[in-house]
Amino acid sequence: MKTLHALVLAGALVGTGLALAVGIVRSDAIAPSFFGSKEEMTIAQPTVAPITVAQSESTVAPVGTLPPITTTSSASAIALAKHLKSVGAKMYGAYWCPHCHEQLQLFGQKAVAQLPYIECADDGANSRPDLCETAKIEGYPTWKIKGETYMGTQSLEELATASGYKGSRSF
Repeated sequence: MKTLHALVLAGALVGTGLALAVGIVRSDAIAPSFFGSKEEMTIAQPTVAPITVAQSESTVAPVGTLPPITTTSSASAIALAKHLKSVGAKMYGAYWCPHCHEQLQLFGQKAVAQLPYIECADDGANSRPDLCETAKIEGYPTWKIKGETYMGTQSLEELATASGYKGSRSF
């Protein structure tokens, strides 16, 4: 007597959840109870209970935006950010760049709001790839300060020196 093996798949898609049951059934083992009589060999329809998926608010930033800045700005970092803006310095970056996020974290939340940041990613929020191309930006982050180019994450001390910042350096 031949043994019939059947791959049994049962699934349900409810909301955004997916349940899938996979099994192999031998016809000579449990076929009469699962498939019906051996003569009919009719596959019974599986019953799958509905799945309830809890929906919650997402804390993930929308695509194209910088991750949230979670650090606190010192008074010196805020003053440096304002100074950088006043001397025409520019930070070129991309929302998906971890080094850019690291650079912004050094400043902290309040200081970042003062920074002259230019988004270079085509799909980034407020993107200005034309300015990045004109400035010949080759990597991120890149700072342009007083005609000089500084690539990579810079310490606040380095940015203060490059820009001629004279205020407190209690970063």
